[in-house]
Amino acid sequence: MCLLVAAVCRPLPVTFHRAFDMVHDPLVALETLISLGFERVLTSGCDSSALEGLSLIKRLAEQVSVCYLFPPGGGITERNLQRILEGSTASEFHCSARSARDSGMKFRNPNVAMGASFSAPEYSIKVADVAKVRTLNAIAKNIL
Repeated sequence: MCLLVAAVCRPLPVTFHRAFDMVHDPLVALETLISLGFERVLTSGCDSSALEGLSLIKRLAEQVSVCYLFPPGGGITERNLQRILEGSTASEFHCSARSARDSGMKFRNPNVAMGASFSAPEYSIKVADVAKVRTLNAIAKNIL
């Protein structure tokens, strides 16, 4: 399936998503993705966040040529982006840069929670936060 996706996307560059972070052997998986034609691997370094997986991200980049990219992704915030970029040799990154906003629902039933949480996430939505995007962009520009 990955070979088909890469082929259909040609001549555009193809990035393999963070599913990479679930592999048993990232070094072997990386060689497979390269052979399939993927130019990038979006990764948290097979850890819960890019900051925690920084050592693997750096090791992957050292394993292959400079033209292959490993944009870190996962848990990137204004507080940790500088450390991630400096420690990974990455020239790009991926983050959600979102904030919670009130959903605007008019009727709210205080007796029902739709998920496992006791807070009411169904009454808020996650949206791209322009201020966060600008801050992250400024941090990246100072480093890259």
